[in-house]
Amino acid sequence: MSAARPLTLLRAIAVTATLPVLLTACGYGSEAKKDDNKANAAATGEKKLSATEVRIGYFPNLTHATALVGIQEGLIAKELGSTAIKPQTFNAGPSEIEALNGGSLDIGFIGPSPAINGYVKSKSTNLRIVSGSASGGVKLVVNPDKIKTLDDIKGKKIATPQKGNTQDVAFLNWIGEKGWKVDP
Repeated sequence: MSAARPLTLLRAIAVTATLPVLLTACGYGSEAKKDDNKANAAATGEKKLSATEVRIGYFPNLTHATALVGIQEGLIAKELGSTAIKPQTFNAGPSEIEALNGGSLDIGFIGPSPAINGYVKSKSTNLRIVSGSASGGVKLVVNPDKIKTLDDIKGKKIATPQKGNTQDVAFLNWIGEKGWKVDP
């Protein structure tokens, strides 16, 4: 067994075990002073969190419908009371994890692979995986005139949103299970 095989197996287990899109958040709330929150909430009549603003990251696509609908319909704002929301969009999970680890985001809707990688890289001190918010699958979009079956993709160039994102890891795992040798 090659040295890369256990890592591939570990990634496959992690992806399978955490298939729902994960909500990752920093622990800013734990620093709150309870008396200040009570005074502010009493003055405004609304819920008051320890932060005046929450920076939320997500992807502007259907796979992040939870964040899209929650922000557009005001559902997240309603739960946050007088705490302002500052949304920021990303194209893929690894760049969103960088923003979370860099402190420019408080909450991120991301896939399982970047969430787990970010959690491990921060040695569980900077990020906290809170919950899943959606579930579903990944689709491969192809030219139907050229690709009729999944085996027809062997030897073809395949694009994923970003190296290390959920689709990339899942696809490389699938290729590994088929025994194909690839240059990621």
